[in-house]
Amino acid sequence: MRVNKNLIVWAIIGTGISSVTTQLVTIREFITQFHGNEITISLVLFAWLLFNGAGSLLCRQFKVTGISLYSLLILFIAIWPFPQLIIIRYLRDILILHGASAGFYQILLYVGITTAPYALLTGYILPCSLELIKANYHDFTSGELYITDNIGDILGGVIFSFILVYWFNPFTTIALTSSILILISLAMFIRYKKNHLAVVSLMIIATFYIYALNQGFERSTLAGQYGEILKYKETPIGRLVITKEANQHTFWESGTPLYSTGDIQGSEEKIHYPMSQLEGKIEDVLLVSGGIGETLSELSKYQPKNIDYVELDPALIDMAKAEGLINNRPGLNIISMDGRAWLKQTRKSYDAIIIDLPDPDTFQLNRFYTSEFFRLTREKLRQNGILSFSVNSYENYISEIIKKKLSSIHNTLNQYYKNVIIIPGGAAFFICSDRALNYDIPSLLAKRSIATGYIQNYYYGNVTNDRINQIRGAIDSKEYMNTDFEPRLLNIAYKEWFSKHGSSPGIFLFAAGIIGIIYIIFMKKEEFILFSSGIAAMSAEMLVIYCFQIIYGYVYLKVGVIVTAFLFGLLPGAIAGTIFTQKKRSELVISEFFILALLICLFVWVNFIKTDLHQAWFILYSILFSFFCGFQFPVATGIIGEKTSPVAGCIAADLAGAALGTLFAGAFLVPLAGIHATIIIVISIKIISSMTLLFSKRV
Repeated sequence: MRVNKNLIVWAIIGTGISSVTTQLVTIREFITQFHGNEITISLVLFAWLLFNGAGSLLCRQFKVTGISLYSLLILFIAIWPFPQLIIIRYLRDILILHGASAGFYQILLYVGITTAPYALLTGYILPCSLELIKANYHDFTSGELYITDNIGDILGGVIFSFILVYWFNPFTTIALTSSILILISLAMFIRYKKNHLAVVSLMIIATFYIYALNQGFERSTLAGQYGEILKYKETPIGRLVITKEANQHTFWESGTPLYSTGDIQGSEEKIHYPMSQLEGKIEDVLLVSGGIGETLSELSKYQPKNIDYVELDPALIDMAKAEGLINNRPGLNIISMDGRAWLKQTRKSYDAIIIDLPDPDTFQLNRFYTSEFFRLTREKLRQNGILSFSVNSYENYISEIIKKKLSSIHNTLNQYYKNVIIIPGGAAFFICSDRALNYDIPSLLAKRSIATGYIQNYYYGNVTNDRINQIRGAIDSKEYMNTDFEPRLLNIAYKEWFSKHGSSPGIFLFAAGIIGIIYIIFMKKEEFILFSSGIAAMSAEMLVIYCFQIIYGYVYLKVGVIVTAFLFGLLPGAIAGTIFTQKKRSELVISEFFILALLICLFVWVNFIKTDLHQAWFILYSILFSFFCGFQFPVATGIIGEKTSPVAGCIAADLAGAALGTLFAGAFLVPLAGIHATIIIVISIKIISSMTLLFSKRV
């Protein structure tokens, strides 16, 4: 019986919807596994694209022409994302010691193992779909396959980014977006009289939905990472969890512990170290994060007229109120938005700005420790106002990495504040002001008649002159300053990451480079263009993600929108390349010119303009960039010729380039060399590919 073309086309679209949604859910899952580290985004995308490309190449050797096997593969693609998420949650404690930080190679292995089956199969099924259509004497070109797949990808991205991320947990999201493929596979079994397969499939499908839609089961899969869970909520901003261990309750956001009950020392240090420096009546205080628990009670001892408490995720505030950890009090204003965005828009001036955030190990956090942010705080402080924050340190030994971190922050602060002191301890507290500052916190508190528990009894024993002099002596005035687009602290954290695990990225980069060069040698020129454009497209995508994070700070929410924007541009580009061209190399040269122009525009903005852009500009840029990349695919396959079945090789080249671009730009170049250098390297790659076209035989 001849296979129905429309069913295959819908299977391609359904695969696109499922794969993009699964990719975005997986990215968010790994972000929470590794405490918001954006580098995991690049590692997930790298593994995903690499295995997609490998799957496409497999189709050259193992073609599927039977409808039974094809239908089973479609059903597997629909069902597998569910066990994949479960495996991600349970495998971490097998590969990585519980509670320990993971190294680069551990994370890469973890990501690769968990994503490989699904990514291989989704890469394999696309060229197989084309072969199955052609085997049944239907007309369908490589360009049409590319367009159809993009339609599914775009639908998946839009549905996830604008609906699912706001209303559903990961398991439910997977259950909903797998439904199209499940229905298609069942339709194929019934239409082609594979009744025994239909019966077995129905049993599998019923089990899938029973567990995927069970909220209690989903919560139980998180116990390995968090322990005893009292409350769990997925929000667009992150994953919120409250856990209990003995009598201690801990708040977690995206895998990072924010607050534990009974942390009197932490609450007193972050409030009294800066607030005791102020004199007279205090009017306005800004607290960026960290308002859960005893913090506000300690701050209220200074009787400020107004406390503005800024927290990014409103659901965190709701959960804290429900647990009785935040109580409404006179003058308390709770503001649900990004702290940096609040400082930019508010017209208020503050007597004190207290930042209580984790260390600057991610782009989201680094933006609160940069020259641009410190300038903003200085503008919003009253004369002789106080800025305070802390970074992790060590009480008795300061390593070279910690010295670099403290020095970079200190040198950056010195641009805007006359006086900067660092109070040592388990954390190093930076107190900054134009007023004279005093290390003797207990005496300052005594003048205000403010009683404390930890500071009053233990401060002098912990903050000694030797430790103060040690941390002063660690400051290197020649260390680079930290800025938004040249994140020195991320560079330091990245090197610390490898140093801590006794590893180096050099071996991996060398191996990847050798494999890439060997692959390029055996490519057609047109495939090399797609390979280089894949590098450029995914490098640009990672750069847009990082730049968006620098400005707005909530890429966990918007990563789906950015990925969807890049997918969205591919569709009209592919249509234009299919319909309005004569499949000549000169058309590829023109598209190369526009890709180079867009990269140069990004370089100019990052280096010279640096103004905050509206979110719409990021979306428009992503669409335009991917338009010209999408335009190249049907033109390249048309030049090669449909008779030679170019789709598998071209898809593989495109995906391999995209994988390398994601890895090098997202995981290595930006953290080590900065955004400026990354753009220059990508521009150089596209110049080489353009020269390859210009000096090749013209068609």
